[in-house]
Amino acid sequence: MMIQVEYEILGSMLLDETTHPFLDSLKEDDFTDIFCKKCLTAMKDLRAKGKEITIFNIQEVSNIKLMDLVDLQKTIATTAMTESNIKTLKELSNRRQLLKKAEAIKELVKDKEKTITEIKNDIIQQIDDIQELGSDEVVTLKDGLFQAYEELEKRYQNRGDTTLYTGLTRFDSATAGLHRQELTTIAARPGVGKTIIGLQIALNIANKGGKVMYTSLEMSITQLCERIIAGGSDIDSHKLRTGNIGNEKEWATIQRTISRFQKENLMIDRSSTNIQHIRAKLRKYKPDLLIIDYLQLLHPVNKEHSREREVAVITRDLKRMTQEFNIPIVILAQLNRNADGARPTLADLRESGAIEQDSDNVIFLHEPKDKEITELIAKGKMPREYFDYLKEQGHSFSYIIIEKQRNGPTGTIKAIKKPKYMRFEEVD
Repeated sequence: MMIQVEYEILGSMLLDETTHPFLDSLKEDDFTDIFCKKCLTAMKDLRAKGKEITIFNIQEVSNIKLMDLVDLQKTIATTAMTESNIKTLKELSNRRQLLKKAEAIKELVKDKEKTITEIKNDIIQQIDDIQELGSDEVVTLKDGLFQAYEELEKRYQNRGDTTLYTGLTRFDSATAGLHRQELTTIAARPGVGKTIIGLQIALNIANKGGKVMYTSLEMSITQLCERIIAGGSDIDSHKLRTGNIGNEKEWATIQRTISRFQKENLMIDRSSTNIQHIRAKLRKYKPDLLIIDYLQLLHPVNKEHSREREVAVITRDLKRMTQEFNIPIVILAQLNRNADGARPTLADLRESGAIEQDSDNVIFLHEPKDKEITELIAKGKMPREYFDYLKEQGHSFSYIIIEKQRNGPTGTIKAIKKPKYMRFEEVD
């Protein structure tokens, strides 16, 4: 049966040129017959060069016997079953690949030269490769349109669902919150508030019942929890850090905050250092949202020739994971030094242009410095007294800049960063 299906698929390519787009989804490894492998390679070569796929052109580029190609052309009378045959071919091909992966995993376990950690990482890599099987399934426009309509219906029925809203009203108005299968990058220079806004989003979504995984590569669990307590209690974080909690009222407030935030649907992950680890956690805990703090601290699974290439591989994998697990992923990222003191641009994303390419949304946090503040005052946009008041309170005037939104508008939102209380507040 397998050989017959392979012949019928390739025969349809000779019979009807409207089947040629299917060639893009076929690989040599999908076929078992050597003749069919050679034919497929020749057909893909001709298609890439823009040449007509005929038995004579195939014979010219492959040296396959002409009579064998004539016989192939005779194997099928109609292309009505081509798509179904390709699905069958892919199913059988994927099963063969799974068997190979299973054997590879068995061999990994036997390797006494490797540590258990190395073996586990290699096995996770094999499993990640398995996840890719079947990902190139052919979908007709008809099926695609039905899928799109079903998604539109689902959005209409859930139009009041704000579970994935960040809690920043103007930001959510512009973006309609976070979206499944989208990768969002929030980037800033050090100290501008990446972790503050990351935790703020995580807490808001967890408070509404969403399951959040917060992967922290920089801070300890205690440091993160102190920030959560400061944000929820309105007690100066410096007091928490120094232990200078002055009265019973503050202790009672802290206890109430801890009680309010004892949420099992907000998980802090401190052990993941690469994409394999994160993917394993997503499979196990199945969150509605993943936040990574921060991108540049992630290690590559395999060493690349440059850090830019490593970051590109990481962001590509993260984008794939949004689709694989059907969740939004938010990555916090560093901007390069060019953005220090200046309004950031996409060119300031540190270490890789792939961050911009793979992200559906890019958000910048920007804290204007003295020169920019002086210009705002001189133009009469904001009074000096306002900035004096913020400085006195230990707050900072900030911009939340929607620099890229694949499916929506861009724009700038004014905000105040309150580092003592670990949160941003939007302002008019």
